[in-house]
Amino acid sequence: NGLGAHLQADTIKLKKNGYELELFLSLRTYDPDTAAALWPALVAGYAAQNPGETLAEALCHTFYRFMEIPPAQGNVQIYLPLPDGRGYNPCLYIWLWQQDGRVQEDSRLNNCKAQPFEISIRPPAIARGAAHAEASVSSREQARAVFDKILRYARARYERQTCEGRNPRVGEEEMSDYRLSFAVTDLCREVLTDERESLWCRFVQQVWGECNDMRRERLEFTFFYNATPEGYTLTAALTGKFGSGVYVPRRSGYMDMEPDFEEDFLKPYVRQFQRDLKRQLEK
Repeated sequence: NGLGAHLQADTIKLKKNGYELELFLSLRTYDPDTAAALWPALVAGYAAQNPGETLAEALCHTFYRFMEIPPAQGNVQIYLPLPDGRGYNPCLYIWLWQQDGRVQEDSRLNNCKAQPFEISIRPPAIARGAAHAEASVSSREQARAVFDKILRYARARYERQTCEGRNPRVGEEEMSDYRLSFAVTDLCREVLTDERESLWCRFVQQVWGECNDMRRERLEFTFFYNATPEGYTLTAALTGKFGSGVYVPRRSGYMDMEPDFEEDFLKPYVRQFQRDLKRQLEK
């Protein structure tokens, strides 16, 4: 089903009770931001290709069939590995098992620093005579067109801003068939809207001119494209970070906005960005 590009089977263990078999699957990434968007993308993509069956059901039923065990005797666990291979990142963990004839799921998906969101787009109706041409365009080409549109929107939204002597830029772009990631750097007062210069900076402005020591903001985006019968769905994650306003920090020198600024600033910003981008993609 193409799941091997993003999931790999690690091991099968007998639970300590001596009765239940556990299948451990790991995501093929170490990055929590990517994982926050990847698992919802896998779920949505599988549902679009296999109506009537969820990804959780497929994983469990396949495991039971291959191991020739009754459902009560097995479970499936999906996790995000650590880069050194010694354990898992606690920000994402999924348990799957069957009970009372139905596959159950217990997910820990909210502890990653990224804020996940989803956008579903129904494209405009296709005029008669254009159906054949539209059908000949692959989902890979459609994904590339959507990603190009997202990048154009991001540059128009962020790079035209003035941040008192700073020049926000969209960069660090990585695009594959169905995944896009990029970062926006050197922002200020984009998410943390109550930021102000220090008293010292205000004094400098009065005596010598331009001064800006407001915290620098960095936004990191990840998008996964899934074609659906009605159009397409983007599962995405946005990570907000901030750094020194006095000097440009290294990438590792930024700190996460979550949890200190999550409720008051980051979550409202993500919701607004989701609405804005959806309107742009529907044009």
